[in-house]
Amino acid sequence: MTRLERDDPYLRTFVSTLDEVRFDEHGAWWRLRDSCFYASGGGQPHDEGTLSVDDAAVWRVTGVESDDEGSVWHRVDGDAEAPAVGSALSGAIDWPRRWRHMQRHTAQHLLSQAFVRLDPAFATRSVALTSPEVTVDLAGEPDDQAVAAAVRLANEVAGQALPVRWFEVDERELAAYPLRRPPKVSGRVRLVTMGDWEVSACGGTHVRSTAEALPLLQVGRERIRGGLVRVTVRAGLEAIERAQATQAAAAAAARGLSCGIDELPERMSALAAEAAAARRELAQAHKRVAQERAAALVRGPGAIVALALPSADASFATELADAIAELAATAVIGAPQGDKALMVLASGAGVDVRPALRVGLERLEGRGGGRPERAQGSGPRVEGLAEAIAAARALLDEGGERSRTQ
Repeated sequence: MTRLERDDPYLRTFVSTLDEVRFDEHGAWWRLRDSCFYASGGGQPHDEGTLSVDDAAVWRVTGVESDDEGSVWHRVDGDAEAPAVGSALSGAIDWPRRWRHMQRHTAQHLLSQAFVRLDPAFATRSVALTSPEVTVDLAGEPDDQAVAAAVRLANEVAGQALPVRWFEVDERELAAYPLRRPPKVSGRVRLVTMGDWEVSACGGTHVRSTAEALPLLQVGRERIRGGLVRVTVRAGLEAIERAQATQAAAAAAARGLSCGIDELPERMSALAAEAAAARRELAQAHKRVAQERAAALVRGPGAIVALALPSADASFATELADAIAELAATAVIGAPQGDKALMVLASGAGVDVRPALRVGLERLEGRGGGRPERAQGSGPRVEGLAEAIAAARALLDEGGERSRTQ
């Protein structure tokens, strides 16, 4: 069969013949004599589009795969009965989808080459082109400065509008080409070149000029498993869409903060510092309140304080338990927390609170743990909270000094 998109990725419509139909758990698959639908491969997603007969019956193409013999199979959806084998079909690809894939793939080539030009250690190990966020996984651990330099270099080269060409050669001729990486196929090998900048074995679709992939916009860098660094970029229309959305968000934030967009970093740093100071002040206030309440509850060293807090004070349970322990007493604090019940036990009297916690959590059907002097946990049986507190208190009473419930 002829894969028309390999010769002309700008081809949007074609006429072919239905050669075979098969079915699997995904539905109906049609094999055509010729096709310009790109089959998934090399990190690039498949094309989508339509197949029709005389513009009367139309089937949607939702998946495209190639087999070991090089035939392309089209997964089709539609209410009309499948045409007879041998029928003539008209095909039309989803051009906006194809165009974005071409921009992504060309941009990835430019960026991968830019990295190895900066440092041969920055070799591309894998790529993903399945979403607007194109990812390139790199060896050599490029840092933020290296990534910025590579993206800038790729944009500069793309701006030279280098011609992009694709052609096949026999594998015995490959030594004449400075391939960025060894090909994964043998026999006839399809090459893609971008001026004198890039040459790689590739079966994907690409734009005719590197300038058509502009701009390249970096949107992320992270370390991933295997000692690799994943760089995320957008290209072409999708880069512009991201830049416009970012600009709109930045403008809205600047209006809300009554400052200019260029002043946002400084303003956000100031707000973060103010928020951190407010959190510290709030924590100190909570601690003072906890200490005051603990002083009112504890009748002396060795006392056991067991009580349930309302759900609104659940976040206060830990601070109160710690404040009670600071007074050489033992605390059993419980509180409803969303759809669970929380228990916090702490002791400053040398008591191991973990057995008491386990007894309490049995009533809550929960789990938890901690250190001898401090342990906590939670469970879904909220209605058992009072029983859990009482059981934990009873075990503590059995093991040491007794005091009335505060």
